[in-house]
Amino acid sequence: MIGFKEYLLIQYKRIFKLLPGIILMIALVAILLSAAFYSVVNSEAYQSEQMRYKLGIVGNTENELLDLGVHMLETEDDMQYVLDLVQFDDEDEARAALRNADISAYIVITDEFVDAIDDMTNDTKLKYYATSGQKGISNVMMDEIALVAANIMVPSEKGICTLRKIMEEEGYEQSEVYMAAYEIFMAYVDTMMLRGEISNVTELGISDGLTTLEYYFISMFLFFALLLTMCAVSFFTGKNNGQYKFLAAKGISPVQQVLGEFIPLLTVNAISIGVVLSFAIAAGHFANIHLDISARMVTGIMLATIMFSAMGYFLYETLVGVINKVLVTFLLYLAGAYASGYFYPKSILPKLLQRAGELIPTGAAFSYVGGVVAGRDFGWPAVGMAVYTVAFIAISVFIRKRRISW
Repeated sequence: MIGFKEYLLIQYKRIFKLLPGIILMIALVAILLSAAFYSVVNSEAYQSEQMRYKLGIVGNTENELLDLGVHMLETEDDMQYVLDLVQFDDEDEARAALRNADISAYIVITDEFVDAIDDMTNDTKLKYYATSGQKGISNVMMDEIALVAANIMVPSEKGICTLRKIMEEEGYEQSEVYMAAYEIFMAYVDTMMLRGEISNVTELGISDGLTTLEYYFISMFLFFALLLTMCAVSFFTGKNNGQYKFLAAKGISPVQQVLGEFIPLLTVNAISIGVVLSFAIAAGHFANIHLDISARMVTGIMLATIMFSAMGYFLYETLVGVINKVLVTFLLYLAGAYASGYFYPKSILPKLLQRAGELIPTGAAFSYVGGVVAGRDFGWPAVGMAVYTVAFIAISVFIRKRRISW
C-alpha cells in the first residue's frame, strides 16, 4: 500500500525534475510582463501624474509686493507642490524655452504693470504666453496664476494704500497706521492662501482608488500569477486513466491524488511569486519607483496565487491533450484578465461586462488585492476567492473519481 505522504513525495520529485524548464518559462513570462509594466511607468499617462509645471517669469520682480507674491507662491501656497517658477533675463530666452517644451508657459511683467501697482490702478494686465496647441488643465492653471497676480495683488495694494491715506488724514499715529496696514495685509494674504480650502479634494486614482502605478503593478502581478500554472504544463502530461485506477487500487483515493499533485504545484508557484516579488522590490528601489509593497499586499497576491493555482489545476484536469490544455487555458485567462480590468481600467467596459468581470475569479482577486491597497472593504472578494478555491479542488476531485470509474 502507498500512503499519501509517499505519493506527495513522488509528485514533488516529478515537479522538481521538470523545474529547469518551468523556471525558464516563468523567467520568460516575468521578463515580458516586466517590460510591459516598465512601458506603463514611462508612458505619457503616468508621467503626467508626476509632472511639475514650469512657469517662466520675464521682467523685474523687485517691486515689494511682486517679490513677496513670488516668494509666497514658492514657499507657502499649495502651488509649490506642482509649480516651479523659472526666471528669465529676456523674453527671447523664455520664448525659446517654451518652444523646446522646457516650460509650460511664461508671464511677462512689463514696466506698465509695475507702474500700475505703484499708481494703485488695475488697468494693465500681465502678458501671458503659451503654445497654441496647449490644452487642458495646465492651460487653465496658468491662466489662474496670471489672474491671481493681476486681480488680487493690485486691488490688495490699493486697499492698503487707501487705508493708510484715510488714517493719516484722520490724524492717527504712524505706529497705528502701520499696525492697521499690517493687519489688513495679513487678511489679504490669509484669504489668498486659504483659497484651496473652499472645497474638499479627493484623489480617486486611475480606477478603484488606485494610482496608475499601483493599478498596473497589481494587474501585471496578478496576470503573472495567473500564467504560472501554464508554465508547469509539462507536469500534467503523460498521465492516463489507467494510472489513476492503479493508484486507487494501491490505496490512494481521488482526494489524495488531487491534493498530492496540487500541493507541489502550489509550492512552485508560491516560491516563484516570492522570488519575483523580491526582484520587483529591489528593481523598484534601483529605478527610484516609489511603490509601497506592504505585507498585506504580498499576502493578497499569495492568496490570489492559491486560487489561480487551483483554477489552473482544475482546467488541466478537465481538458484533454496538451494543445487543448495550453490554448483553451490561455484564452480563458486572457478573457478573464480583460473583463476584470487587468489591461485597461474597467470603466471603459460596458456596465454588464464590468459586473461580470468583478464576479469571476480574476475579478475577485483584483478586487481583493486592490481593496487591501486602497483601504476599501474587501470582505466579499476574500470570501469569493475562498469559495472558488474550494470549488476548483472539489470539482477536480469529482472529475478524477469519474475517470477512475470509467
